[in-house]
Amino acid sequence: MSRAPRCPGQRRAFTLVELLVVIAIIGVLVSLLLPAVQAAREAARRMTCSNNLKNLGLACLNYNDTKKSLPVSTPERFHSDLRTVDCAVSSTPENIPDTLPYGWNGKGWIVEVLPQLEQQAAYDQLVAQIKADKGFGVKPTRGLGLGAIEVRNIVGTQLPVLTCPSDESAKPSDQLWYWDNGGAGGIFTASTSYKGCVGDTLLSTDSVPCSTNVVPPAVPDSGTNVGTGSPDVHNTASNNGLFQRMSIAAPITLRTVTDGTSNTFMIGEGVVEQDYHSAAFYYDGDWATCGLPLNYFVHGVDENTLKTSFWYKTRGYKSLHPGGAQFVMADGSVHFVQESIDTRIYRGLATRDRGEIATLGN
Repeated sequence: MSRAPRCPGQRRAFTLVELLVVIAIIGVLVSLLLPAVQAAREAARRMTCSNNLKNLGLACLNYNDTKKSLPVSTPERFHSDLRTVDCAVSSTPENIPDTLPYGWNGKGWIVEVLPQLEQQAAYDQLVAQIKADKGFGVKPTRGLGLGAIEVRNIVGTQLPVLTCPSDESAKPSDQLWYWDNGGAGGIFTASTSYKGCVGDTLLSTDSVPCSTNVVPPAVPDSGTNVGTGSPDVHNTASNNGLFQRMSIAAPITLRTVTDGTSNTFMIGEGVVEQDYHSAAFYYDGDWATCGLPLNYFVHGVDENTLKTSFWYKTRGYKSLHPGGAQFVMADGSVHFVQESIDTRIYRGLATRDRGEIATLGN
């Protein structure tokens, strides 16, 4: 029995084996291309983050040119441990007065540079409220100054310039430490991915202004320990970086950067979900320290434990960019710092006037 002749234009269909081979080839190509696509996306996110830091750095430099100091932060209430003492010279604290003409308003340094970031309207509304309702004394339930109901909409607005696109947790939250919020919820506030550098000091385990009882414990030969003369960042206004949460008591100028502006960190990256002290416009949400190693993450604990038991370990610089984090220096240049950087060099870059020989080229 003879078969019917095949039409000249008729094609033979794929066999199952051929189809599987084609699928396998496509899978291999996708597996090769996917990392490249992800790398390209991360490169774009990192570039956006770099531009954000560049804009913040220029805003601070322009502010310094106009105001003759770097932008300052003001507590929301009087702190009995607010010090201007230089621990390297004296261990006797010097309290500032319990009332000030500008009021205790909780305004962080980021508020000060809003006009330079093309946010003049937001700045005007915040300042008008602060002037109308000075926050003297202990903070009330309602909140005064930056905690007032009248400015809740502004402080809850997430600004792109304060947001690292690699950090999905950088968004408004009611779990951040803010005014009478206490990190317990209730007030939605914008967050910041960028923190002013207070130097290389840490938070101590006690309340002594010049304490060296710091956490995490010192690691021998690592340079991570805070030595005698290094003030506790929580209790003093005399830190060795460019920012401080109570810097209204002692504004810092670029003239004091004797280590060189190209060798001194100004602002670096943080990860919001790792530090609930990240409220964007608040005086206690816009700073970090190089006393903790770069990219020091706390893992294996729940959110509540992170807030209540390990908060002092979260206030270092870190990012979700692979291998390190970005910083803008005091000269306005932006650099990616590898997480493998020598700890002593890293700490030296955090101080403005301690005389270390520390450069990013080391």
